[in-house]
Amino acid sequence: MIEQNIEKKLDVTRRLEKEMSQLSTVREVLQRSGQVATNVGSILDSFEHRLARLETTILPVYQQTGNLQRRQLNTEKTLQELDYVISFYNVAGQVEGVVKERPSSIGVPQYLQAMDRLAETCKYFEQNNPQSVEIENVTSLFEIGTDALSKEFRHELEKYKKPVPPVVTLELIEEEEVSEELVSGVELVPPGVREDLRAIAAWLDKHNNTDRLTVYAKLRAEALSQSLKALREYQRSNSMERGGTPGSLNSPALPRARMPKLDPGMSRTQKFSDRATGMIKKAITGHASSSRQGSPGNASSYSLHGSLTPSHGVTSGTTGEEGLDDSKVDLYLNQVTALHRLGLAEYLLAQQLVPEDRVTRTFELIIKDPMDQLVADGEGLAGEARRCVGRGDHQAVLGVLAMLRHVTAMQPHYQKLLTNCQTSIRAKFAAIINMLQETCVKALEGFVDSVKSEGERALPRDGTVHELTSNALIFTEQLLEFAHTLSPILQREASLTTAMATLTRGLDSSLLARALLGAYVKRVLVNLGLALVSRSESYSDTTLRSIFRLNNYNYILKTLLNSELLNLVSIVEPQCDKMYNDQIMEQKRLYSQSWSRVLHYLVNHEDVPLSVIQAGKLRDKDRQLIKDKFAGFNKEIEEMSKVQRSYSIPDRELRESLKRDNMEYILPKYQAFYDKYVNVPFTKNTEKYIKYNPADVASMVDKFFDVAA
Repeated sequence: MIEQNIEKKLDVTRRLEKEMSQLSTVREVLQRSGQVATNVGSILDSFEHRLARLETTILPVYQQTGNLQRRQLNTEKTLQELDYVISFYNVAGQVEGVVKERPSSIGVPQYLQAMDRLAETCKYFEQNNPQSVEIENVTSLFEIGTDALSKEFRHELEKYKKPVPPVVTLELIEEEEVSEELVSGVELVPPGVREDLRAIAAWLDKHNNTDRLTVYAKLRAEALSQSLKALREYQRSNSMERGGTPGSLNSPALPRARMPKLDPGMSRTQKFSDRATGMIKKAITGHASSSRQGSPGNASSYSLHGSLTPSHGVTSGTTGEEGLDDSKVDLYLNQVTALHRLGLAEYLLAQQLVPEDRVTRTFELIIKDPMDQLVADGEGLAGEARRCVGRGDHQAVLGVLAMLRHVTAMQPHYQKLLTNCQTSIRAKFAAIINMLQETCVKALEGFVDSVKSEGERALPRDGTVHELTSNALIFTEQLLEFAHTLSPILQREASLTTAMATLTRGLDSSLLARALLGAYVKRVLVNLGLALVSRSESYSDTTLRSIFRLNNYNYILKTLLNSELLNLVSIVEPQCDKMYNDQIMEQKRLYSQSWSRVLHYLVNHEDVPLSVIQAGKLRDKDRQLIKDKFAGFNKEIEEMSKVQRSYSIPDRELRESLKRDNMEYILPKYQAFYDKYVNVPFTKNTEKYIKYNPADVASMVDKFFDVAA
């Protein structure tokens, strides 16, 4: 333990000595650092005194130099301002020669630069020296330049106010999908001129000259109207040159005399022109009337009583006061499409030449007059159609339906084009649709009424199909083309919607349109049937009455079966075909009663017993009875043959079936009668009484319904 304590003590002593040595070293370093700090402080104090003496010497020089620099800057700025002011006094002389020239002669950009300088000069003098004499010169030149720009703007617009070539318009009409890119290809104003006009318009607008907008709208409205007029004239003239008449529906084509002057692509344009009215022609004339004038599928099988036109001599498609001119309808439909296409082109042009906030207002001014003309033309055609219907030419309503269908199809395009326009402008197009719909409503109702009243016409002497029947079915069949167009019109009729009350609710638009048209056709057929029955009562010959009804019922049924009419009517009247078949069978039964007078002599309770004939013991009474039977039969069959040859059954199938029924009905009975008495010696003048053998009777029956036989 003692040794350990001694070692610890020695160790502590060594550490203490080491620490003392380090402390001595630190004290020496600290002493040297203090000496250095004292020396640095002395140097800094000396430097501070020297800087103070330098500042006292240099500061006045610095201040004097700064004053001199400010004077120099003020002098330079004053000289610049003087140059700026002096330049205004020189502007009038510098730009006078430019301003008094036409902008186009020296270039619109250069002219506008000169006008900008004048505008700036006017502003300067008004703000700084309004009493200056120079302001009068500058203001006068500015007004001259502004007037020149306005005149240049008007002159260029008038220069390119030419109507769009009709062939170009027809190409636009032909396009089913129209886009801004397509329409912008129509060069209303050349690109170079368009740039100048845009620059002039922007300058005039910047300087609050808004009169140009009215000028622009007026000139472009005239150009738009002229383009539409050019299209009308083009189609009319080319219709004439191609051998048509002003009232014909010949599609417009290129004048033969002009063809050498046109480029090779014009043949394509001619196709556009032809196709542009192809659909319209079909819509107006109807697909049915061109395919038949009698039995469906056989244009020559029916010889109708009267023509297919009204008794007043009105023919659809004629000119003048006689009927609605189909070519006018054709032109009108083209005008509707052309106005939209050209109107869109005008709108795109206005976006380039008119300030953005004034584009809509300017476009309203441009399209107002052409829209008014479109409404007026539509009203005129609708008025013609109403007059035609009033005279009994209900075919005229087909032209109105063609117009209505096309205008309705174009309505979304017009709504998009006129989106931002005033309500009064947008309402114009809707007014056309409402007007045409009202015309159709009255015409369709008038047609139903006419079916009732026109049944009072003179009946055909031969019992053929009545003109009323043929006209009614041709008209209703043509309505098939317009089922969707008629849907909103027919929905107004409470009687039709009531007839559909039993149908399943929630019909899609297509089936609803067909059902409504089916209900209307059913209404026509009901009134037609009542008219035929009522009018046929005036036949004194009951057989001819049956023939007349049979012809008409058969014609109606065949027309229904060979068209879509039966499918439509079956929606609201599933038993339609059965009803007509039943009526046909009933009329055949009634017709068969015409043989009663003939059968009276063939089948009679008063007859010579067979036993008497076989025994050859005829009494005078028996001989006279046989003579009377043959004489009566001969007389009745001859009279019947004469009368029924004058009857007409135009449908071959029906005619042959009636002849076959006649033979099956009468020949067996006559054969039995003939066989029974042909060899009986009841007279010495056999040829006088037995004039016809069964083959002769068959030949006579075969000539029924053939007036030429």
